[in-house]
Amino acid sequence: MNLRSMLRTRSYSPRPRFWFALIATVFIGLPCQSNVLRGDESLSNRLWLVSTRAASSCSPSLSQTSRIKFWSSDTGAPWQQGTASHFFASINGDLAADPVPLCIYVHENRVSSEEAWGRAKTIFCQLQQATPSHNDHFRFVMISWPSDRIGIRPRPDAQIKAQRSEVHGYYLAWLLDQIDPRVPVSLFGTSYGPRMITAALHLRAGGAIAGHQLAPSAPSFNPAVRVALFASALDCDWLLPNHHHGGALSQVERMLIAYNPSDSVLHWYPRLNGRGGPSALGYVGISPSRLGVDGYKVQLMNVSGSVGKTHSWQAYEGNPAIMSRVAPYLLRQSDYLP
Repeated sequence: MNLRSMLRTRSYSPRPRFWFALIATVFIGLPCQSNVLRGDESLSNRLWLVSTRAASSCSPSLSQTSRIKFWSSDTGAPWQQGTASHFFASINGDLAADPVPLCIYVHENRVSSEEAWGRAKTIFCQLQQATPSHNDHFRFVMISWPSDRIGIRPRPDAQIKAQRSEVHGYYLAWLLDQIDPRVPVSLFGTSYGPRMITAALHLRAGGAIAGHQLAPSAPSFNPAVRVALFASALDCDWLLPNHHHGGALSQVERMLIAYNPSDSVLHWYPRLNGRGGPSALGYVGISPSRLGVDGYKVQLMNVSGSVGKTHSWQAYEGNPAIMSRVAPYLLRQSDYLP
């Protein structure tokens, strides 16, 4: 398989409209099973979509955060556009009571804005159904970034999105900084989603991405977050101390890295920017012993036996065997994966 055919595999090709229509029909029109009374106001607006698609993909700045858009919903309700103040008021909630866990998901390349709506509700339901007793005492946020297909040549598209997902890590870092430190936060994503997540965490640690840094703010406590990275399309050495995303682990309580040495797309990752590049983190993983003082935070999971050669998001978030292990970890119902 050459690079062109690799980049035309399922992960990098447009989603079939039939499946998008089916997902939208099932998961937008029908609510998940719920054990929480609808009158529980503490869980109102528990499903959000945050879109950074209108913000700059070249020069991120605080002024660009005004271009971020917010929508809220519930599993059986239509989407309603809100504001940033509405979003943060809902997420931070009534902190006099036990804070509600917040789970943030970042999608991969070639997900259209239309598909992101249905995906948000799909994954919310999968998280709920994978937890004990279908517990939905959590909030969920989908980060929708500009990953629509560009042109007809797959390699330039993948290269542009590699850069773009990192830049939009600035907006994710800004978002995290606005959340009250008492709210338990977890982050997970697939393919280029992990690239944005580790970029955001590196920026929060004071690092720079493509010459851009977060604006200095009043001293505050940055709470450690939980992270799960699936099929990570980022260089396998970026998390090492003093490397490209080397500050990320300082912001992490625990990090799960699911890797797959059978992934037929990540097999070709070294050719993304020419021949002989580094392997992808999601293909080879990384030894925690190389990560210095933060190595103890990292747990590896070889998922080749569960997902085979596929790189698609359905193989991970849509896989009950994986989600039944990962969901309790993300939602703070378990400290470690079984």
